[in-house]
Amino acid sequence: MLRLNMRTTQPMIGLHTQLGKLEAHSTPAKLHSENRQARSNAHWTQPTVEINQYPSRHSYGFTNHTDFAKEHGQQGFSDLQKTTSRWTSEAWDNIENGGKKGKKPVEQRYDSNLQQEIKKQRHIVANLIPAPEIHFHPVEAKGDVDPGDVTVKIDTDAFATTHFTPGKVETYLKQKPDLKQWVTEGKYDIYA
Repeated sequence: MLRLNMRTTQPMIGLHTQLGKLEAHSTPAKLHSENRQARSNAHWTQPTVEINQYPSRHSYGFTNHTDFAKEHGQQGFSDLQKTTSRWTSEAWDNIENGGKKGKKPVEQRYDSNLQQEIKKQRHIVANLIPAPEIHFHPVEAKGDVDPGDVTVKIDTDAFATTHFTPGKVETYLKQKPDLKQWVTEGKYDIYA
Protein backbone atom coordinates (compact mmCIF):
# COMPACT_ATOMS: atom_id res chain seq x y z
CA MET A 1 0.00 0.00 0.00
CA LEU A 2 1.21 3.42 -0.87
CA ARG A 3 1.48 5.99 1.83
CA LEU A 4 1.68 9.71 1.39
CA ASN A 5 4.26 11.26 3.68
CA MET A 6 4.11 14.99 4.36
CA ARG A 7 6.33 17.29 6.26
CA THR A 8 5.43 20.95 6.80
CA THR A 9 7.65 23.74 8.02
CA GLN A 10 5.99 26.80 9.52
CA PRO A 11 7.26 30.24 8.69
CA MET A 12 9.35 31.89 11.39
CA ILE A 13 9.80 35.66 11.72
CA GLY A 14 13.01 36.92 13.28
CA LEU A 15 13.49 40.28 15.03
CA HIS A 16 16.60 42.39 15.45
CA THR A 17 16.11 45.08 18.11
CA GLN A 18 18.29 47.89 19.21
CA LEU A 19 17.20 49.80 22.25
CA GLY A 20 17.06 53.59 22.23
CA LYS A 21 19.87 55.20 24.13
CA LEU A 22 20.17 58.64 25.75
CA GLU A 23 23.67 59.74 26.66
CA ALA A 24 24.10 62.80 28.82
CA HIS A 25 27.56 64.08 29.69
CA SER A 26 28.05 67.00 31.99
CA THR A 27 31.23 69.03 31.65
CA PRO A 28 33.02 69.12 35.01
CA ALA A 29 33.72 72.58 36.37
CA LYS A 30 37.29 73.78 35.96
CA LEU A 31 38.89 76.01 38.54
CA HIS A 32 41.57 78.48 37.47
CA SER A 33 43.31 80.73 39.94
CA GLU A 34 45.93 83.42 39.52
CA ASN A 35 47.89 84.20 42.62
CA ARG A 36 50.15 87.22 43.12
CA GLN A 37 51.88 87.04 46.47
CA ALA A 38 51.76 90.03 48.78
CA ARG A 39 55.02 91.97 48.98
CA SER A 40 56.12 94.76 51.23
CA ASN A 41 58.44 96.33 48.60
CA ALA A 42 59.92 98.36 51.45
CA HIS A 43 63.57 99.24 51.67
CA TRP A 44 65.71 101.49 53.79
CA THR A 45 67.66 104.34 52.26
CA GLN A 46 71.25 104.94 53.26
CA PRO A 47 71.93 107.97 55.43
CA THR A 48 73.83 110.69 53.58
CA VAL A 49 75.84 113.68 54.72
CA GLU A 50 76.47 116.61 52.36
CA ILE A 51 79.16 119.07 53.42
CA ASN A 52 79.63 122.31 51.50
CA GLN A 53 82.96 123.84 52.57
CA TYR A 54 83.18 126.39 49.78
CA PRO A 55 81.87 129.45 51.74
CA SER A 56 84.53 128.97 54.46
CA ARG A 57 87.30 128.18 51.96
CA HIS A 58 86.32 131.17 49.80
CA SER A 59 86.62 133.50 52.81
CA TYR A 60 90.38 132.80 53.11
CA GLY A 61 91.19 132.89 49.42
CA PHE A 62 90.16 129.67 47.78
CA THR A 63 88.03 130.63 44.79
CA ASN A 64 86.56 128.44 42.11
CA HIS A 65 86.87 129.40 38.45
CA THR A 66 83.38 130.90 38.23
CA ASP A 67 83.86 133.28 41.15
CA PHE A 68 87.42 134.11 40.07
CA ALA A 69 86.17 135.04 36.60
CA LYS A 70 83.44 137.23 38.10
CA GLU A 71 85.89 139.04 40.40
CA HIS A 72 88.81 139.45 38.02
CA GLY A 73 87.24 139.25 34.57
CA GLN A 74 87.63 142.90 33.57
CA GLN A 75 90.79 143.48 35.60
CA GLY A 76 92.94 141.71 33.00
CA PHE A 77 91.98 144.15 30.27
CA SER A 78 92.61 147.22 32.39
CA ASP A 79 95.95 145.80 33.67
CA LEU A 80 97.00 145.11 30.10
CA GLN A 81 96.26 148.69 29.05
CA LYS A 82 98.11 150.12 32.07
CA THR A 83 101.13 147.88 31.53
CA THR A 84 101.30 148.65 27.81
CA SER A 85 101.20 152.41 28.41
CA ARG A 86 103.77 152.12 31.28
CA TRP A 87 106.17 150.10 29.13
CA THR A 88 105.77 152.58 26.31
CA SER A 89 106.51 155.56 28.56
CA GLU A 90 109.46 153.71 30.17
CA ALA A 91 110.83 152.89 26.71
CA TRP A 92 110.65 156.56 25.66
CA ASP A 93 112.25 157.57 28.94
CA ASN A 94 115.11 155.11 28.32
CA ILE A 95 115.52 156.44 24.78
CA GLU A 96 115.57 160.09 25.82
CA ASN A 97 117.48 159.88 29.12
CA GLY A 98 119.47 156.66 28.86
CA GLY A 99 122.49 158.23 27.24
CA LYS A 100 122.64 161.45 29.28
CA LYS A 101 125.31 161.95 31.83
CA GLY A 102 124.21 161.52 35.43
CA LYS A 103 120.80 160.08 34.51
CA LYS A 104 120.02 156.49 35.22
CA PRO A 105 116.33 156.05 34.34
CA VAL A 106 116.10 152.30 35.08
CA GLU A 107 117.67 152.63 38.54
CA GLN A 108 115.58 155.67 39.35
CA ARG A 109 112.34 153.87 38.37
CA TYR A 110 113.33 150.81 40.41
CA ASP A 111 114.12 152.94 43.50
CA SER A 112 110.86 154.87 43.09
CA ASN A 113 108.76 151.67 42.84
CA LEU A 114 110.52 150.16 45.85
CA GLN A 115 109.90 153.26 48.00
CA GLN A 116 106.23 153.30 46.99
CA GLU A 117 105.85 149.67 48.09
CA ILE A 118 107.58 150.41 51.43
CA LYS A 119 105.44 153.47 52.13
CA LYS A 120 102.17 151.74 51.22
CA GLN A 121 99.61 151.74 53.98
CA ARG A 122 98.79 148.16 54.84
CA HIS A 123 95.38 147.19 56.23
CA ILE A 124 94.57 143.90 57.82
CA VAL A 125 90.90 142.97 57.69
CA ALA A 126 89.67 140.35 60.12
CA ASN A 127 86.52 138.56 58.96
CA LEU A 128 84.65 135.68 60.51
CA ILE A 129 85.18 132.49 58.55
CA PRO A 130 81.74 131.00 57.98
CA ALA A 131 81.12 127.44 59.10
CA PRO A 132 80.67 124.78 56.46
CA GLU A 133 77.11 123.96 55.43
CA ILE A 134 76.23 120.45 56.59
CA HIS A 135 73.07 118.70 55.43
CA PHE A 136 72.19 115.29 56.88
CA HIS A 137 69.57 113.03 55.32
CA PRO A 138 68.48 110.36 57.83
CA VAL A 139 67.46 106.79 57.05
CA GLU A 140 64.01 106.54 55.47
CA ALA A 141 61.73 103.61 54.77
CA LYS A 142 60.56 103.78 51.16
CA GLY A 143 58.40 101.58 48.99
CA ASP A 144 54.73 100.79 48.47
CA VAL A 145 53.09 97.73 49.96
CA ASP A 146 51.56 95.36 47.40
CA PRO A 147 48.68 93.50 49.10
CA GLY A 148 48.75 90.78 46.42
CA ASP A 149 45.85 89.36 44.48
CA VAL A 150 44.10 86.01 44.23
CA THR A 151 41.79 85.77 41.22
CA VAL A 152 39.61 82.66 41.02
CA LYS A 153 37.77 81.75 37.82
CA ILE A 154 35.43 78.78 37.44
CA ASP A 155 34.58 77.54 33.93
CA THR A 156 31.23 75.71 33.80
CA ASP A 157 28.62 74.81 31.20
CA ALA A 158 24.97 75.45 32.00
CA PHE A 159 23.72 72.45 30.04
CA ALA A 160 24.89 68.87 29.74
CA THR A 161 25.93 67.48 26.37
CA THR A 162 23.30 64.98 25.29
CA HIS A 163 23.11 62.50 22.44
CA PHE A 164 20.04 60.41 21.73
CA THR A 165 20.23 57.27 19.59
CA PRO A 166 16.74 56.16 18.62
CA GLY A 167 15.82 52.49 18.98
CA LYS A 168 15.41 50.22 15.93
CA VAL A 169 13.38 47.11 15.23
CA GLU A 170 14.10 45.01 12.14
CA THR A 171 11.99 42.08 11.14
CA TYR A 172 13.07 39.41 8.75
CA LEU A 173 11.93 35.98 7.63
CA LYS A 174 13.98 33.58 9.64
CA GLN A 175 12.46 30.43 8.14
CA LYS A 176 10.36 30.04 5.02
CA PRO A 177 7.20 27.91 5.07
CA ASP A 178 7.68 24.59 3.33
CA LEU A 179 5.59 21.57 2.47
CA LYS A 180 7.35 18.36 1.42
CA GLN A 181 5.51 15.30 0.19
CA TRP A 182 6.75 11.90 -0.76
CA VAL A 183 5.32 8.48 -1.15
CA THR A 184 6.51 5.32 0.54
CA GLU A 185 5.25 1.77 0.20
CA GLY A 186 3.99 -0.17 3.18
CA LYS A 187 5.07 2.23 5.95
CA TYR A 188 5.37 5.86 6.96
CA ASP A 189 8.72 7.40 6.60
CA ILE A 190 9.89 9.57 9.47
CA TYR A 191 11.72 12.54 8.07
CA ALA A 192 14.40 13.58 10.34
